[in-house]
Amino acid sequence: MENYLLLLVESLTSLSVSFAVLYVLSRPLMNVLSRICPDEHAAAFWLSYTKVMLLIAPLLLVLTMDLLAHFSNPLDSWRFALIVALGGILVGLYTVGERLGKFVTTPQKTGGAS
Repeated sequence: MENYLLLLVESLTSLSVSFAVLYVLSRPLMNVLSRICPDEHAAAFWLSYTKVMLLIAPLLLVLTMDLLAHFSNPLDSWRFALIVALGGILVGLYTVGERLGKFVTTPQKTGGAS
């Protein structure tokens, strides 16, 4: 029974981290997507896609790493799950940033005396 509880705690940890990041990121991401997407439906799709990916990727990594790493102390297992979940979020955010960064342009300086 203890293994089931640990798996539940690890899964909830991953989902909690993902939901916290999505809570902070959703509004600014929608603002950016509204500016770069051709219409509102495309922006809504890409926002939903990003949310799903930022939920699934860390959870998948946590569940996979749980199969590969076995610790005798449940606290070590939970700590490892948290590290893996944060790593999954980091990779996901980096990927989103790489994609959106291609659409961000820096303003050109217009002549000025130096």
